[in-house]
Formats: sequence, C-alpha cells, structure tokens
Amino acid sequence: MKIQIVSDGYPTKEYPLNGVFAFDQAKALKDYGHEILFVSIDLRSIRRKRKFGEYWTSKDNIDIVDYSIPLGNFPNSIMLFFGKFALRRIRKNILTEFGKPDVIHAHFISNGNIAILLKRYFQVPLVLTEHSSSVNKENLSLRTLRLGQKTYTKVNQVICVSQKLSERLEQHWGIKSRVVPNIVDTSLFSYGKHKSDIENKFVFISVGNLNYNKGFDILIKAFKNCEFDSSVILKIIGQGELYNQLNEEIQNLGLSGQIKLLGFMDRDSIAKEMNQSNAFVLASRSETFGVVYIEALASGLPVIGTNCGGPEDYVNEENGILVEINNVDELSEALLTMYRKIDYYDGEEIAKKCKDTFSPDKIATQLTEIYLNTKKEATKQY
Repeated sequence: MKIQIVSDGYPTKEYPLNGVFAFDQAKALKDYGHEILFVSIDLRSIRRKRKFGEYWTSKDNIDIVDYSIPLGNFPNSIMLFFGKFALRRIRKNILTEFGKPDVIHAHFISNGNIAILLKRYFQVPLVLTEHSSSVNKENLSLRTLRLGQKTYTKVNQVICVSQKLSERLEQHWGIKSRVVPNIVDTSLFSYGKHKSDIENKFVFISVGNLNYNKGFDILIKAFKNCEFDSSVILKIIGQGELYNQLNEEIQNLGLSGQIKLLGFMDRDSIAKEMNQSNAFVLASRSETFGVVYIEALASGLPVIGTNCGGPEDYVNEENGILVEINNVDELSEALLTMYRKIDYYDGEEIAKKCKDTFSPDKIATQLTEIYLNTKKEATKQY
C-alpha cells in the first residue's frame, strides 16, 4: 500500500527525538513492505535550525517532504492555519512525486486536523493516532473540545496508544477508537548482560524530560527515604527546566554521590546505560503511553511506574511494580522491594514478552489490518 504519514517533524542529527514515534512507525511499515512518504509540517520556532519552505529528502530509506514555517509558541488557531497552508503548497508535488496514497495516517490531534485537507484532496481514508497528553484529562478546555469535535469526527479511524487514552476520547467525544501501542526499537533496546552486577553496584535508571510531569522531585525524595548504602545508585537521564532545581535538591539531601543527573543522551547511549543498570523507575504524573518504560522492558529491566494513564496497559507483577502518583511512601517501598527481590524478575523473559508485544513487525501487522479495513469501508463512500 501507498501510505502518507503526517507528522510535525522528523528526527535529525540536531533534533533526534523530533517526530520520533511517527517515524519509528514509518520505518516499521516500510520494512513490512509498504511504500511510505513521510510528510513533515514543521512549525517550530526560528531558533530551531533547519531549512525553511519545502524540502525533499530521505532518511533510513524513508522518503520525506518537509515544509517548515518558523512560528513557535503561537495560538493553536494560527498553527492550524499555517499547517493547512503548508499542505496546500505541497499537495500537488506530493501527487507528482509520490502519487495518490491509499491511506493517510496522521499523528496527534493537530496534525489530524490539518490532514483532513489531504483526505479531501486525494479522496482517500484518514487514520489518526492520538498520543497527546492535552486530551488525556478529566476536564478539557472548550477550545480542546471543539478541536476534537472538528477532528475526530472527520477521520475514518482513530487509534489511541493506550486504553486509558481511548477511554478519554469516548468520555469527551463519544469516539470509539482502536488501541495500538507505540513501537520499541528491538534492534537497539534488547536484553544484555548487566555490568553493574559484576561491579557490585545496584543501579536504578530513569529517563525523561526534567519537568514537573515526570515526577523526578517525588523520585528523589523516595530514594532518600530508602536510606540505601553507597552501592545503590540512581541515574537520571534527561534535560529540562528543572535541572538546576533538582540538582540543588540532590545536593541539599546529601545524595550527590548516589544520584547522578546525566543530562541529555541519544537513544544509542540510553540503550547502553540500560544494559548497565538493574531496574528502571519513572514517577510520571501523567502519560499517554510511556515509551521509555517499554524501552527498559525490552532491555530486560523490571520497571517501577505509576498509575498515570499509560503503564497500566503493560506493567504487571511479572515485570514490575505500579504505585500511585505523587505517593512518596509507596514509591520508597517499591524501590526497596525491587532492590531486595531483583532476582525474582527474569530479565530475558521480560525482554522476550516485550518484543512479542511491541516489536516493529507486530505493530506494523496491526496497522496494516486497520488500513485494509478502513480502506474497505471508505470505498463505500468514494
């Protein structure tokens, strides 16, 4: 099938995580045998270095058309206006260079909204995968509710990355969606020998943006309460606005010898760090899925997560522990339990089950089935 993926960017050397979830799916679909065009509508600030206007390129054998307009933090109505402007500018070139697609697949609500233009232009079905934390809330703004009504009701099939997110869409818009999780790169994140076992160290690893939502303030307090000896270490990978505040808290608690803020790392480096760790922990306050959890599971690490909207779908007693959000005491107990009972977890089996569920081939199979069914139903309309 000829599939157009619509995203708000694609991974580059300078910005390796830009549009990475959508691009991982594009690679999986390409390997599965589909013909892929990755349509990137980049509306980030002018401070983000890249070419402006229309630009055709390729990466990992994926053809890409990128249209960049330097905007940044503008109201959503303006972002949507210019996103549609970009698609109008490139749609004829897409038809010339790629041909008419069989299916269009957009990621996130805003990209789904602008991709409706392509659906109408090509007269083909539109699939939307929702990842956005902005809709994963009990109470939504009127603006978000209106955007959802204008978007979800106009696409042929909505996919959510977790069961909780699917329930939110039904709650707010009455939308019935399919659940298809994100992909884990099993060629990168895989089971390996944990060197820390040899070095007589026990390493907890955590990965995420250093912001309020990821709960690192709770994790640091919980780690302090455990009163681990110096052989137990917590490595935190990530960057963000709370770096200085978290670093100061670590110093004040006298934990600078045990808690290490490692800053930003690319995915290759994160994979290596996971293979030198014993367990993963992330105290998120909200997740729509939580890819870093399954990257840890794919590496054979048991995980500690929170009941925050994503990990509930795949964390169980065989591969980890779930605690309530913002609960320092529960998290402390989970850390202690994981440390004391680490031999209970079979890392190789954890990695195998993760691969069986979240591998690129597994997800590509599910998406292909959805495309075929959606195309069959849409044929009755066009």
